[in-house]
Amino acid sequence: MAPTASLLGDSIKQTEFAILVEKNADGIIVVDERGTVLFTNPAAQEIFGRTSKELAGTHIGVPIVAGETSEIAIRRPSGDYVETEIRAVGTIWNGAPACLATLRNISGRRAIEEQRRHSAKMEAVGRLTAGIAHDFNNLLTVVLGNLEHVQREITDEHLRRGIENAIRGAERAARLTGRLLAFARRRPLEPRLINLNGLISSVSELLSRTMGENIKLRTVLLAEDVTLEVDPAELEGALLNLAVNARDAMPNGGELVIEVTTISFDDAAAAANEIEPGHYVCIGVADSGCGIPNEVLNHVFEPFFTTKSSGLGTGLGLSQVYGFAKQSRGNVKIYSEPSMGTTVKLYLPRGGNAQPGGHYLQEENGDDIPQARPGETVLVVEDDEDVRNYSAGCLRRLGYQVVEAAEAATALRILADGEPIDLLFTDLGLPGPLDGRTLAGKAREIKPSLPVLITTAYAAGALVHDGRLDRDVELLNKPFVFAQLARRIRQVLDRHPEMARTKSRILIVEDEYLLRNFVGDVLKEAGYETEEAASFAEALTILREKSAEIQAAVIDIGLPDRGGDSLVPEIRNMAPKMPVVLATGFNDEALTQRFTRASNIAFLLKPFTPEVLLTKLRGFGL
Repeated sequence: MAPTASLLGDSIKQTEFAILVEKNADGIIVVDERGTVLFTNPAAQEIFGRTSKELAGTHIGVPIVAGETSEIAIRRPSGDYVETEIRAVGTIWNGAPACLATLRNISGRRAIEEQRRHSAKMEAVGRLTAGIAHDFNNLLTVVLGNLEHVQREITDEHLRRGIENAIRGAERAARLTGRLLAFARRRPLEPRLINLNGLISSVSELLSRTMGENIKLRTVLLAEDVTLEVDPAELEGALLNLAVNARDAMPNGGELVIEVTTISFDDAAAAANEIEPGHYVCIGVADSGCGIPNEVLNHVFEPFFTTKSSGLGTGLGLSQVYGFAKQSRGNVKIYSEPSMGTTVKLYLPRGGNAQPGGHYLQEENGDDIPQARPGETVLVVEDDEDVRNYSAGCLRRLGYQVVEAAEAATALRILADGEPIDLLFTDLGLPGPLDGRTLAGKAREIKPSLPVLITTAYAAGALVHDGRLDRDVELLNKPFVFAQLARRIRQVLDRHPEMARTKSRILIVEDEYLLRNFVGDVLKEAGYETEEAASFAEALTILREKSAEIQAAVIDIGLPDRGGDSLVPEIRNMAPKMPVVLATGFNDEALTQRFTRASNIAFLLKPFTPEVLLTKLRGFGL
């Protein structure tokens, strides 16, 4: 058959037309008014998966309408589908009306579009997930912290068991939010150089004891040792998650294979796999289980998506693997067919030069809770009032002086006013233009050596780059409890010895020997140094010789030679701002009135406890 002049035009020869059609990358098909195939070129035959002879004279079942553009999935005899764009125009073929259509295989374009849509959806879900986890971690900080405080205070065994159950529930919720943050790539990693064969062998040994006798475990390692820069705990967790999913897919037994290979991606392959070009290690986890239906496969990495029965899974295992892979500058792919099993391939970049990142909370065993040292003051910046109250309350119980602020601007004013701040403890997410990281930078412009501890429900991009915490950042993840806060604050302060204050020297003026010894012992145990005097005259001599070395005085009113209150004017002459605590056995309103307008004067009513005495001194910032 041959096209007519009305199709080709007078200037185009049939031989030229044949060459153009045969070599065209797009498929070309001609059908008559009944949809019968009159002509196809090789590209069209490739799309339909049939030869020219097989197509000629048949009804292909594809709607081709002149003047319309449509997209349709064409099913080949092999059963697979080709996404095709069809553009049709009316023509005359051998003197009869017909339609000529161009067919373009858009499967690749569709795959890229779907990939982009999926990536955008996962990113959006990640942002939503991170926001939810952030709010939950703030709430859990308050819940866990106060539960722990109640647990320390109560003695009733029945109530203690109830509190312990509540704490376990809150800790489980904290682990769930941790998995959400892993999916959202908002949890800082601690990458270091590891021997991959060694780690895989260790995980395999653990799995061999837990998979069950009806599952055969096979491990295929690389012939040579490969160095990988990765967070080992997260990698182990990812492999265990994949192994558990594989086990659950083989209830009647089967084979689980963990295989390590190396692979390199050029630009084209990297783009197709949503990864940077370069050299990678591929850790494959394959099972011979029930497989995953196609309609489920695109959802498996979404948080809380699960096909397991209620109560048998959180739906966060694979989402945690996905987040870990992405945050490690790699990727994860899953391949599966029903009844044929599933293979998950985890791609991680080879080698690396691990550098120490910022500092994280290091868990410590035991019940030892480090206390504040005399005079240490912490500026707490937190916009959530409940979290701020809890944090400040914990620090005060530890003996720290606490100054509070709800936003960065207030905190900077406090620092600019010269408050004696030893450490800035700030939330990362603050209202207004300055977040916690920016506040830390501006605070150090005012006070260059100021230690800063940042707390956050998720680190986000402000603190984490290339999957690791920035080197100059001290971090405490939310939710935290009393002991964690105590140890972390102490760690940060101890790492900055230049901020350590010299021990305050306190003058004790008390004629009663036992009471003077008691006060001296309390102060020394709290970290103060002391000078002691039993009379007005003895105290005055010490002050004249050492007033520059003494930071405060605790004075009994009833001294044998002169009233202790008479020492106050003498002290003011030598050290106008020295704090003075006047101790008395009775409430003397006249005495109180005398010093109402005096600064740095406090009264201590006998008898008093060590805590009351120390609170008075710490109230002066000592």
